[in-house]
Amino acid sequence: MSVKKEGAQKKWAAVKEKLGSQETDQSEANLENAEPELCIRLLQMPSVVNYSGLKKRLESSDDTWMVQFLELSGLDLLLEALDRLSGRGVSRISDALLQLTCINCVRALMNSHKGIEYIVSNEGYVRKLSQALDTSNVMVKKQVFDLLAALCIYSLDGHALALDALDHYKTVKNQQYRFSVIMNELFATDNVPYMITLLSVINAVILGTEELRIRTQLRNEFI
Repeated sequence: MSVKKEGAQKKWAAVKEKLGSQETDQSEANLENAEPELCIRLLQMPSVVNYSGLKKRLESSDDTWMVQFLELSGLDLLLEALDRLSGRGVSRISDALLQLTCINCVRALMNSHKGIEYIVSNEGYVRKLSQALDTSNVMVKKQVFDLLAALCIYSLDGHALALDALDHYKTVKNQQYRFSVIMNELFATDNVPYMITLLSVINAVILGTEELRIRTQLRNEFI
């Protein structure tokens, strides 16, 4: 095995460990053998049951199934739904659950090699993902930060896209610095697991590049 290939496998293993598998005990649609086309149709009827079933199907899918799902705009539908839900403000528990099960589907998709490669090859997806930070739902924000951290450690391209998404979020929300959203959340929370995630994304941002000079610059932006 070449050193380059071995290094790539180690990075992929790190991403898999970062994302992991999120268990849920909620009711779910039985999509165990569902074709991508059926899942796409169900995505047009957002519900906790449909999202939970889709998450399980995404976790068990092979590369061929995943590619078909992506080519049928499955990721686009998930991110559009997440954007709509984030804009609602999560005034109801049902909306909060819908948001969480939707982002869990995105997480399951990114936990596949084909899924994360597809996202890294399309700049707009990471920007759309970052817009889901505009919510009062801490669990959703935690998931989004986890995904941004995973992108940072996956590859240099993923790192660049995560930074671009944070910069884009800063512009859209009229914040002063691109890392304001991270630091504001860190100072405002007393939720320990969320705090750990925020510290994790800071580390991923700084260590996601191999150049010492850039690492120093990024670290200084957090000070």
